[in-house]
Amino acid sequence: MALSGQNVALITVVLIWIFGWFGWPPLWRYGVPALLLMPYLVLVGVSPSITRAVIMGLTVLLALALGRGRPDPYGLMALTATVCLLLFPLWLLDIGFQLSFLAVLALTLSLKAAGKLPERWPLWLRLALVATVLAEFGTLPVIAATFGQMPLVGLPANLAAGVVMTALVPLGFFAGLLGPAAILVNWLVGPLAALLLGIVETFGQAPVLTWGQVSPAGFVAYAVCAGAGVLWLWGRVRFRAVLGVVMVCTVLTLLPGRLHPPREMVFVDIGQGDSTLIRLPHLTVLVDAGGSVNSDFDVGGKTVVPALRALGVRKIDVIIGTHADTDHIEGISGVLRALPVGELWIGQRKTDDPVLTTVLTVAKEEGVPVREARRGDQIASDGVTLTVLWPTGKVWSTEDNENSVAVRLQSGAWSTAILGDLPDPAENYLGLGHLSLLKVAHHGSRFSTDEALLQETTPTDAIISVGRNTYGHPNPEMLGRLGAAGVKVWRTDQMGTIRWPIP
Repeated sequence: MALSGQNVALITVVLIWIFGWFGWPPLWRYGVPALLLMPYLVLVGVSPSITRAVIMGLTVLLALALGRGRPDPYGLMALTATVCLLLFPLWLLDIGFQLSFLAVLALTLSLKAAGKLPERWPLWLRLALVATVLAEFGTLPVIAATFGQMPLVGLPANLAAGVVMTALVPLGFFAGLLGPAAILVNWLVGPLAALLLGIVETFGQAPVLTWGQVSPAGFVAYAVCAGAGVLWLWGRVRFRAVLGVVMVCTVLTLLPGRLHPPREMVFVDIGQGDSTLIRLPHLTVLVDAGGSVNSDFDVGGKTVVPALRALGVRKIDVIIGTHADTDHIEGISGVLRALPVGELWIGQRKTDDPVLTTVLTVAKEEGVPVREARRGDQIASDGVTLTVLWPTGKVWSTEDNENSVAVRLQSGAWSTAILGDLPDPAENYLGLGHLSLLKVAHHGSRFSTDEALLQETTPTDAIISVGRNTYGHPNPEMLGRLGAAGVKVWRTDQMGTIRWPIP
């Protein structure tokens, strides 16, 4: 729910109707609402959608007031976009600006689209139906690319909300103008507002269509399909041709993922913390999901989940919570709530840790079985083996870091290991052997990755998952050891999310 052109249009139409009922001439009938638009913009605050609506509305109303007729819609949009970007150039990168103009551009086809529906249907119903569909199709690539999902109930939700908004917006606006006298209309405003919020809550619980990252080829395919749809609305091509174009573009965009399914590790940039995704054609494993120490920011729900959706991850087979540190497992709760998860693996089942208790409670609520991983546990898929090396489960340390779940990933001659926050000398008890890629433990702490480990594993590359912190991570001495061993270092605080192919 946001202030947008709909709010401006509803209030303006009501004012024009009232002034017309009083018999005002066009100069006053359209000029007064035009003059009121600027104070309205100041009242509600400057934002891309409301500014776009005010500029467009102001131009149209002044043209009607002066007897110049309605401006060309595409010229009007170009003028409005130019003014907005001259005032605020960075709005070009703002999703609100993009969605607002794309939706309006699509709505210019409303009459053409309404003409494709049965004429026996009332025009207002046809326009309402096509407006919602056009707006959703017009903004589809931006929504899919930004949020990684698409709502499936947009049409009924917008139709229901639109009916309520038609009455609620003008009444609410006048209630604000009336001040203490608003009691005259608030007996209607209150129930209408409650009804609108009820519609939002009800439809907000409906399932959504998850969407992966939109590639340049995806945007091109969308543009081709949209162009074919516009030509059909203008009567230049037949509907069968549009269906053919859509089917061909769909197949061409689906083929790469089918012919070359993902085989990679993704070290997600979550700031200070850990979250590593292992993607195989038939197996998806997430090791940790970050967290915010002394903060209520939901790293799992607001950082990890959007990243997973952008990658096209629709389900997770196994989540591994390495140990009970906040910056490793707190975000797992958000992931459990957002995506289907097959199983949750943990090391030590502590009963006195509030963060771990929350994760286990959410897992129970979501029906996700919990497994206590131990040395020797293994998963194999697509020629890749994931083996648990630690803990043994026999003796637990009083230090959470020493109880970290450590795993080794083997694909042919290529191998890597994820060690949680396991310190030395515990790292040397694992029997890692040679590693092609080392995921440095404990964000590069000086207590990790000693010379003995580097001599044993002889990695070519090392990944450090780290963010802004006060712990001194990564430690200069540890970086010196990696440099002396000839290991190339890749850091999420410098490079962002790192995607590493699995051979």
